[in-house]
Amino acid sequence: MLMEIKREEINRIVNSGRIDSKKKSYLLYENGLFGNKVLTWNSLQEIKESGWKNKICIRSRKGIARGKTRFDIPLEEADKNVKEMVEEGMKIEELFFNQSMPNESLTLQGEITLTEKGIYLLYTLVKKPMNLGLKEQSLHAFGFKAKAILEHFLSPICLDEVYLLLNFFPDCVIEFSSYSCLIGNLPHRNTVIWEVREY
Repeated sequence: MLMEIKREEINRIVNSGRIDSKKKSYLLYENGLFGNKVLTWNSLQEIKESGWKNKICIRSRKGIARGKTRFDIPLEEADKNVKEMVEEGMKIEELFFNQSMPNESLTLQGEITLTEKGIYLLYTLVKKPMNLGLKEQSLHAFGFKAKAILEHFLSPICLDEVYLLLNFFPDCVIEFSSYSCLIGNLPHRNTVIWEVREY
């Protein structure tokens, strides 16, 4: 029954062509509709049960300022970080966890949007989590230049997935990270699409 409800909700979002909340974006991400994804968990208990021992990131499904996302947290410090986030006003059931990424292998990350001038790319080449990278370096490209940059850095199948998402959600922003190595749960991919959003 729950699976059926989830499937209906996913279909409603896709058919509407709009992703107007972080909750909807995470629902599609978790269910593979953005293509490639990394390991994710809904609670610290899930992480412990999975056997994961490496660093994690902690985010909120409700949406928080980029600067409040916790990156590269050692697992032994996760409880302390969750407690701090709850003290800052976040609800524990809204927290969302994913494996830390190999920042040293980052090649390109940023946001892709369709505009009247064609594709607009806001990006950074800084090898840090996206909010830190964009704070340090924010570059811009439009149209053919944006396409050329994406073609250079994204593996072909990842680029196809970006264009497919732009077709389904033309008014949304696509947030992504690309790496010099293969990454995620699907083969031949060097890119993770973190969010597709219109909020």
